[in-house]
Amino acid sequence: MRGAMGQGLASAVTALLIPSVAAQDRWCGKSYQASPAYSSPLVIPGGRLEPPSLSYTPLLDLKITPRHSIYIASEEGGEFIVDAAISYIHGSPWSRSTNDTAEQPDRLKVTIAWQNQTLAMGTIEPNTTDNMFPVDLKTLEPRMEGYPITLTAVSRNSDSKYSVTTELFLLPEKSTGSVVKIDHLYGSLLYRNPTTNGVFLPVFPYGFYGDYSGYLNVSASNIEKYVSLGFNTVNVVSSFAEDDMSATIGTMDRLNLLFQYDMRGSYKNLSSIAWQVPLVKDHPSLLTWYTADEPDGWQDPLDAPQQAYDLIASLDKYHPTALVLNCQNYHFAEYSAGADIIMEDAYPIGINATYSEKWNTPCNETFGDCGCDNCEGTVLDVPARVDDFHTYQAWLGGTATRQPVWAVPQSFSIPEDYWSRDPTAEEAWVMDMLAFNHGAKARLAWIYPTSDALGNALSRIAKVVTASPVADFLTGANPVLLQDGKHGGGLDVAYWKYGDQVLVSVVAPGDSAANVGIALPADIQVMRVVSSPWGGIGWTLDGTTLRAKGGLPSLATSLIILQ
Repeated sequence: MRGAMGQGLASAVTALLIPSVAAQDRWCGKSYQASPAYSSPLVIPGGRLEPPSLSYTPLLDLKITPRHSIYIASEEGGEFIVDAAISYIHGSPWSRSTNDTAEQPDRLKVTIAWQNQTLAMGTIEPNTTDNMFPVDLKTLEPRMEGYPITLTAVSRNSDSKYSVTTELFLLPEKSTGSVVKIDHLYGSLLYRNPTTNGVFLPVFPYGFYGDYSGYLNVSASNIEKYVSLGFNTVNVVSSFAEDDMSATIGTMDRLNLLFQYDMRGSYKNLSSIAWQVPLVKDHPSLLTWYTADEPDGWQDPLDAPQQAYDLIASLDKYHPTALVLNCQNYHFAEYSAGADIIMEDAYPIGINATYSEKWNTPCNETFGDCGCDNCEGTVLDVPARVDDFHTYQAWLGGTATRQPVWAVPQSFSIPEDYWSRDPTAEEAWVMDMLAFNHGAKARLAWIYPTSDALGNALSRIAKVVTASPVADFLTGANPVLLQDGKHGGGLDVAYWKYGDQVLVSVVAPGDSAANVGIALPADIQVMRVVSSPWGGIGWTLDGTTLRAKGGLPSLATSLIILQ
């Protein structure tokens, strides 16, 4: 739970004092009853995103996306990503041409244009994704408004014509502070500030939400210690609406500690946003904006994140905006539309997933509050939530399919309302690695300072995942999941391919495993183990099978680089 540490629920508690009055849990619209004496009717929460209806015939899901969320005037070249997947959910009717033969298969002739100006042309195959089209940005004038871009695709064999649109942002040069963009091919961030010498560098954000009034603003040495532990990003849980943060942000600027600026307490006040953004937008350590903190759990107005997002973008288009969603499936479409980055914060360690002692109620899909919405109370709840969000994005289609998902794992110390204990170091590492395996592109845990044991343990992994070579894989490739630990309690295994090397991540979320052999796809063509930068487990390569020397203990995590 965030912000009020346990969600507060003050209004719900007040309602519970009145017999026979429905009490709405701030968690995901569910109803609950505090005790048999004070019953409330069962309310089935609405707002669920359901799978879209399937088409009886195949569809061409044609999409075009700028490779980067923004370009700036000093960049001479850019790229578009063109997808032409065959789908039964999204797209226009597609039928294979009768002229399509093995000798002359169908192709799509693609033209990318702004108004009457052709920016790129080429040919792609149907049922392919991530087709790259370079574009010469020098032919366009930098401006704050987006360029409406049209993609036209014509089937070579059937002459069927398809058309979709997108928006390209080529912004004027920015001479102060930082510039941050999303790489839509990999979902990672690129940033430029005075420390990068004018070059955009990839960053894998790894850190915490940070306690401002109790820690970060107490002494600059506290921020220096945080950086020395290897954490490269922080979400400061405060804002100029609450305090003068000048000294704290100044220290972060000096240390190049990237920060996510938090407006959780004021994001619904557009006048406050308009006042705060100019105070922050030109700082060199600004990474992202943060608006809504669990708006689904608090049942904020559905359009509040979108209104805040639109205003921020009008004031500062040079940094993306993020928000966190707490619920497993509650108005995801409406809330996620109000951000560039969606974060998840399933906290499964030390909970009773089926009964809430705090509220003296059972918990299930439509009833009760046990601290982790529709969770099972294991480390596997974290990748399950990441997967859920990716699934919903696929259902929504369009630009949502390339919206990055970040993880907010559990790293706080008791006492807390729902959690009986801290995660162990091994559990914390497992939750991180599972999130990465399933596509999370950053990690900011709740909350720092945490216990010394967790802080020191997470410092060890921070120094690995934020630095080369591991960070190169995490920011420059997408994970391919080989084994899913959520099914059958086995290993969770993913790999990233970067250049001529492959990073394999192995997690044992359940019991220990002996005689571990992981079959690798033949097409990755690796010949040797280069190193094992994390985990302390020896590995050998037997043909295309990766073998652990001596097996894997329970909650083991390991990173292996192959070539």
